[in-house]
Amino acid sequence: MKLFPKPAPEWYAVIPAFLFPVLYSAEVDTWVYIVPIGLIGFIFYIAHLRAKKRTAAMRAVAKSLKMEFQAGKFHPNTLGLDGIDLFEGGRSRKAVNLIKGTLEDTNVLIFDYHYITGGPKNSAQYSQTVIAFEICSKDGFKLPQFTCKPERFYHRFADVLGFKDINFEQYPEFSKAYRLHGDSASSVRKIFNEIVIQQLEAESKHRWNVDAAGQWLVIHKYDKIIKPDDCPQFLSDCTTLLNAMTLT
Repeated sequence: MKLFPKPAPEWYAVIPAFLFPVLYSAEVDTWVYIVPIGLIGFIFYIAHLRAKKRTAAMRAVAKSLKMEFQAGKFHPNTLGLDGIDLFEGGRSRKAVNLIKGTLEDTNVLIFDYHYITGGPKNSAQYSQTVIAFEICSKDGFKLPQFTCKPERFYHRFADVLGFKDINFEQYPEFSKAYRLHGDSASSVRKIFNEIVIQQLEAESKHRWNVDAAGQWLVIHKYDKIIKPDDCPQFLSDCTTLLNAMTLT
């Protein structure tokens, strides 16, 4: 069986066959309208093919991990992921290619998440592969609410306005690289132990984004889709981070 099977014909595929005879007999001015339409159709068709390949590859990943797979679109909140910073902003929010299973006593979800920001004239779409852990602790352990993201230059304006983040004097490089804030600074500091900070510091090229609330720990890399072949390693790295955060 081919990993990327040939997709069934879609409406995009008939565009070239329709356009060529029209263009051949059309007036020059007609090209101004028809060519852009054809290009848009072609772009949609290529995107459709890529999405098909991605879905087939992620299905294979789920099989290799012995986990379930769902290709359909859904909103993360339908999975109970309320209160997570990543899923609060933007519009047209959707998740696809859901992989779900269990690692020891922890439920895990892997999916691609897309959303759009800005208005019609200056919109931007963001896509990232997300791993979400649902901690099912027998002793009722829950993570404090927090958001940890790469520090950006515009965060300085938030500092001026009094929105300070949680810094660690003993880890100046981490405090410089990441912006961390949460409901309880003291509880968050306990979670961010030396092992956690070292792992977050080690990734300098494309830093981590980590959100938590209650039983959920959500990890991704901002606007980065993980290649299917790299998903098992990404899951392993995220699991290491999870274990370090739940040592207490």
